Amino acid sequence: MRRFHFLTLIPLALAGPAHPAPVPDLEILFLDVTMWEKPVGEVLQDRKPLGFHWLSTGRRDARSNRRDLKLWNLPVGETVLRSRDDKLHSFDISIYNRGDNGDMPEERFKTLTGQWHALLVEKTGLEGEKMDRTQKGSVVSADRWVWKCPGAFLVLTSSKSKASRGYTPEFLKLSLVSVKYGKEIYEQRSGLTRIMARRRDLVANRVSKPNGDVFVQEVPMVDQGRKGYCAVASAERVFRYYGLPVDQHAMAQIAESSARGGTNPSTMIDALKKVAGRTKTRLLVHYELEERKIRSEIKAYNRLIKKTGKGKEFSDQAVIPYQYFLSSCHGPTLREVRAKGTAFDRYRKQIRDNIDTGTPLLWALQVGVFPERGIPQQGGGHMRLVIGYNQTTDEIIYTDSWGPGHEFKRMSAANAYTATMHLITLKPSQ
Repeated sequence: MRRFHFLTLIPLALAGPAHPAPVPDLEILFLDVTMWEKPVGEVLQDRKPLGFHWLSTGRRDARSNRRDLKLWNLPVGETVLRSRDDKLHSFDISIYNRGDNGDMPEERFKTLTGQWHALLVEKTGLEGEKMDRTQKGSVVSADRWVWKCPGAFLVLTSSKSKASRGYTPEFLKLSLVSVKYGKEIYEQRSGLTRIMARRRDLVANRVSKPNGDVFVQEVPMVDQGRKGYCAVASAERVFRYYGLPVDQHAMAQIAESSARGGTNPSTMIDALKKVAGRTKTRLLVHYELEERKIRSEIKAYNRLIKKTGKGKEFSDQAVIPYQYFLSSCHGPTLREVRAKGTAFDRYRKQIRDNIDTGTPLLWALQVGVFPERGIPQQGGGHMRLVIGYNQTTDEIIYTDSWGPGHEFKRMSAANAYTATMHLITLKPSQ
């Protein structure tokens, strides 16, 4: 098995056919040291067989989830490319993650981690440096090994949890980080939070348009795929917007998310509180449902249903889970009940105030209260990001973590408020 050293191998462009292997192998990412200085679009153009596609129309990050993707002829999963200023920042190669691959026995996970560690030692000719499990700024405690190579830093991360479900392998990934950014994160030993944006700098990301749109730009896209990871994917996007390399699999570990069931809203808030304490951020809950108000709204809803005859009534006495009520109610009738008064005014003001400072909001809602076209989820709890507003049209601007086509959407503020369960921000402490 040959060792690789980025600067000593022949660049791919000079090595004959660009992609001679019939099955794509990510080894070509290790053979061209010049790719870190090329425009990111050119890097992907030269590597079409790897199956990368842009995560947004802004062409900042890209993702490949080809089933036959391999590294050194070993199967790997989702691979995400990230860039900054149109140059490569990093690649994250998923070797295993619970969300996509399901549960894995403990011994098998240990063997898999050992196999990849040994492979990297053999490939680099270096032992690699074991990092502290609780690296400053990291959201989860994990085993990390770092190899400093001439062209990039290589980082193998193996994470397991001891949550309520017991010992659980969470994820194993290999990251390639450019020398420039790798020095910031790993070499200076200052932790991940050193590169985090400051609150006062975020306002520069706010954009105002002649049509009345005011929104936050530069929020990275994440594609959660078919997993019920909307909450943790949304949180990842916020952290990456602030400059922290946090991914949805680490967030899922803390929030105890499942691929099918998603994340319980209260569990997600508890998880975000934990993360806030580790990443120099503050969690603020701007809106949440109150039991007293829920009962009052259901009574007002029933009165209006009796008057209009649209939709069905709900018992005023029975304890009804509010999500069930939202999923079964007549949306326009509930909107007439909810979207008015001081609470609705505060909701819109919280959105305006945060967007005006360049801060996106985590928005938990019930999908399906009002029809939405072109989304893969037609009902159930969901989390997305509010990234803007338009006072002229009384709309909010939002984004879903489903990749291209979901970067910039709008909804009336009244419809949004009617379906809302939580509205949250995570802000840098400084």
